[in-house]
Amino acid sequence: MEAAALVYSVPSAGHVIALTFDAGSDVGYSHDILDTLAANHIRATFGMTGEWAQANPKFVQRIAREGHTFINHSWSHRSFTGASTGADPLTAEERASELAQTEAHILTLTGVSTKPLFRPPYGDTDDSVARDVAANGYAYQVMWSIDTRGWAGASIEEIVERVREGASDGGIIVMHVGSASEDGPALQAVIDALRAEGYGFATVQGLLGLE
Repeated sequence: MEAAALVYSVPSAGHVIALTFDAGSDVGYSHDILDTLAANHIRATFGMTGEWAQANPKFVQRIAREGHTFINHSWSHRSFTGASTGADPLTAEERASELAQTEAHILTLTGVSTKPLFRPPYGDTDDSVARDVAANGYAYQVMWSIDTRGWAGASIEEIVERVREGASDGGIIVMHVGSASEDGPALQAVIDALRAEGYGFATVQGLLGLE
């Protein structure tokens, strides 16, 4: 059976990096993040849960309108394997429902599909997840080469340093929009640090040659 490929980075894409933002908790710094991306003429990719999209339709529409792209991050951010939460793994039917609901909601709001990109909640995945998401039209499981750990309380200075130290060609940075993370306030400094190293920016779809 076909399985979705795990993608941590795409070195062949060249001296570019993808900024990705997971949206699954509160609105947080969404407005500031979108303003900063616009001011810097950067397109990013948003790992979107269906519940967040349902609660924040105007932000989802703005994300699409300003040229950013989407990754299906499930409906409710339940771990597909249970590895990070201690829960039972989701069944194939539950996984399909999580994906389909999110895709339908974002497609209705924006006219833009999340396919073929999926980001596993918590990064939890295994061979069965790879098969199940592929069966639902998702060819890639988008992971990351740099986790800023803003979600874990990293300071702005720590976020920027993690990005600077971890940057590589075709890298994928995972950040979060929520107010519990300093990723939003750190974003301009992150962009400045990467540009100082000569990096350009691409969406994950761009890295993979899908647009």
